[in-house]
Amino acid sequence: LGCIKSRLLPEEAINAATINGAYALELEAELGSLEIGKRANLFITRPIPSIAYIPYAFGSDLIDKVLLNGEVY
Repeated sequence: LGCIKSRLLPEEAINAATINGAYALELEAELGSLEIGKRANLFITRPIPSIAYIPYAFGSDLIDKVLLNGEVY
């Protein structure tokens, strides 16, 4: 949606949804990027052509697994 409506590059849209979102919520010390000591909140996709595909796949069945606080769902 960010790529289409705001003309963001895929990398910019992913940053907006992760590290920039955590920073805006003042949670960057524990969320927003993959670092030792931060919460393991992430998703694993089904095979995709590239990471640039993710922002354009809004509404598709792209997610294979979700990890919240290190637990797989």
